[in-house]
Amino acid sequence: MAKRNNAAEFSSLVATDYEEPEQTVATYGERGNQTVVRKSNELIQNAMYNLTLSQQKLMLHIFAMIKPSDTELPRYEMSIYEFLKLCGVDPHNGSMYNQVKKNISEIANTPVQWIRIEGTQKITMFRWINESTIDKGTGKITLTLSPLLKPHLIQLKEFYTTMDVTYIMLMKSQYSVRIYELCKSYQNLYLKNKEAGKPLVWDIDNLRKQVDCSATNWAHIRRTVLDKAKSEINGHTDILFDYAVYKKAKSKVIEISVQIEPVEQKEAAQNLTDITSMISKRKKRKGKLYDDSDANDSSVLSFGYVSSPETTIPYSFGQKPAELKEEILVRAEMNLLKKELSISELEAVNVIIDTMANMAGKARGKNTLIDGGDQQFFEAMNEIIFECKGLHKWFAGIAGRYVKTVIPTAKTKASPVLYLWKSILDDMGNYRLYTSCMDKDDDHYNEDVVEAHFVEAEEDEAVADMLVPKDADTKKSMAQALQRFIDEKELEEKLTAGQKEAYEDILHLATYFCRRNVKSKDEGMMEGKANMQFLNSLNKCIAKYGSLTPLFETLSVIYDYDTYWKKVNRNDKIRNPKLLFQSEIEQSLLMPFSVVENQKARTQTSTKKETGTDWLSMFD
Repeated sequence: MAKRNNAAEFSSLVATDYEEPEQTVATYGERGNQTVVRKSNELIQNAMYNLTLSQQKLMLHIFAMIKPSDTELPRYEMSIYEFLKLCGVDPHNGSMYNQVKKNISEIANTPVQWIRIEGTQKITMFRWINESTIDKGTGKITLTLSPLLKPHLIQLKEFYTTMDVTYIMLMKSQYSVRIYELCKSYQNLYLKNKEAGKPLVWDIDNLRKQVDCSATNWAHIRRTVLDKAKSEINGHTDILFDYAVYKKAKSKVIEISVQIEPVEQKEAAQNLTDITSMISKRKKRKGKLYDDSDANDSSVLSFGYVSSPETTIPYSFGQKPAELKEEILVRAEMNLLKKELSISELEAVNVIIDTMANMAGKARGKNTLIDGGDQQFFEAMNEIIFECKGLHKWFAGIAGRYVKTVIPTAKTKASPVLYLWKSILDDMGNYRLYTSCMDKDDDHYNEDVVEAHFVEAEEDEAVADMLVPKDADTKKSMAQALQRFIDEKELEEKLTAGQKEAYEDILHLATYFCRRNVKSKDEGMMEGKANMQFLNSLNKCIAKYGSLTPLFETLSVIYDYDTYWKKVNRNDKIRNPKLLFQSEIEQSLLMPFSVVENQKARTQTSTKKETGTDWLSMFD
């Protein structure tokens, strides 16, 4: 990747009194669930720029804040915490303002070279950010986009692309984000060309410029750009992307033909749900919101704050005592404490929580406020949440001491609240003294916590109830892994003889697809011998239905050998029935929800209609 232009930093990175009253202010909080981005096709297809993965996602999030009714580009206002979260930076980092300046400066100094292709050689140069302001007093950041972007984001009437930014949240490659944008912008043209029997062709040199890939080697472009994008788009978004070599000059690939097929609405909606659920589960498994080891970890990008016992609490809650109290109550798991503590101990816990909520955002002496919250307090509290998976064990450990000693002593002090506050901070710093005293029979007892061996689970740690790459080491192990999630006894009772025969071959093909690597075409999707595109798709099916039984039962019914081959052989337009069967199974494994739910709908609407014949309509 080309080096950034590190010219002078924006002079506006320092807080100023500059205001434009006539300009609308759009805040991150007001956006709510608005996740739809509208960009002109010209901007998507002809703009060439160099942004990291997290910076691309940040800009798309900002674009999503634009409403169709807007007539002008607004000023974008968000807290520094929100900005860092979108950039993939740990907001609990002590050097947060330097991180903010760094990210803004990099985006601001990244030029956009926009080449107008249609009959002209005119080149327009501009930058994404026109002006920025950081106010350390309020913890707010304000951004203004370049006015040159207005005709490409505001009041779009024709030749524009609409996409949901949620689909790109789990993408790990900056190339995948750009390829997805390009696919969405060319999708209507592809479908029009398909109807006319013409291919949609992309020029490789132009594609390299569009996605900012400096490599010229076709193998590298195929593996790191196209195959990676294919694996991250297919089965996870609202489209299916594929490509093939279209034109060569000797051994050099000059053009490729691309396929951009829409995914059925139900499948696309389910993918949105799965992405949101996956991010939430990842946060719970990791026990914290952020991982400093990977600044581009897309799991840090979320559309709203996730409240759960295991997640840390942002510093910005220091400014909102009532909301902070609710968050602490969640981390304390009060329903459990009510069963474990006496009435007086519960009253003490409520006193502690009230003190924490009311004191967390107040400036005292030389204490440091970050985004409106006391740095010492939030660092100590979030450490307990991270290490102990919440505040429950800590509250259970200190409750008795506060009833007997701390609260009675506080009542004798001239400043009882300040005394309680200091005691709370001290007890947070010494949390291991209280959390390690929990009974080992307690459901919340954790040997790692007692021994202070806090080891975070690896991102790709094997999960017992899912398929994992190691399952694909051999054909036998892959088949056995699939069978773990299939109730073959249930299928034996439900399926006819012809459907059972179909099931055996479908299982064999599923094993093949989960391990295949045809002429290195799928290198970008492979982990060891496992094709992650298929494993991920099947894992989503397991997560939704609890097993693979519904999928394999549905496929066995659709491709019932007692009826399937008879109809295939009667159709003269089908030249290679075996290849067709293989292709249909391949697509079905990548779109399991669509297959299962469509079959359910057909069964409900018509009992007379034979199963397994709809696919033949494409040959009529």
